[in-house]
Amino acid sequence: MSASGDPHGWVLEAVDLYELPLQRYARRLLGDFDLAADAVQHAFVKLCGQSQATLEGRVAPWLFRVCRNRAVDHLRRSGREPTLDDCDGRPAAGATANAAADPARSVEQSDLAARLRELLTELPHPQREAIDLWCEGFTHRDIAGITGRTEGHVRVLVHRGLTTLRTHPLVRPLLAADAAPPITNVRH
Repeated sequence: MSASGDPHGWVLEAVDLYELPLQRYARRLLGDFDLAADAVQHAFVKLCGQSQATLEGRVAPWLFRVCRNRAVDHLRRSGREPTLDDCDGRPAAGATANAAADPARSVEQSDLAARLRELLTELPHPQREAIDLWCEGFTHRDIAGITGRTEGHVRVLVHRGLTTLRTHPLVRPLLAADAAPPITNVRH
């Protein structure tokens, strides 16, 4: 990672790259900003004790796994079941540019995102978690490593969760509207 010659520079680069995604993930698991910050801090402290060669370029999955383990430990101690509540409230990437171009579309996308977050909470926890990590950009193999499941099981979880979302009565009309060709009224 680090080309600077600093033997621990790769850890600082990892903090720059993964701190915010880890915060979002931990917050969705724990539902609490302070507990999420603790889980993320724990992951980075553990990273300081690792060598870059040991992780073999798989820093992100390793960090997410350590963060997840810390969050699950906390949930077990407190007797709660893991949840994927609301995201951190930040606008999606590109939302600012879209808002300037078309405020109505921005509001529509925001409403759709809020609806999808609500629907995600109705999915079983393993499906929610797999989809959450998949949306963070992890491969099925990475998600398997993070969650301790097999890659095939992760594929099934993501597929079932997305199928459930696609077939939900609130989502089906939206997908049908996107798939319909534009109506043109051209007379020959």
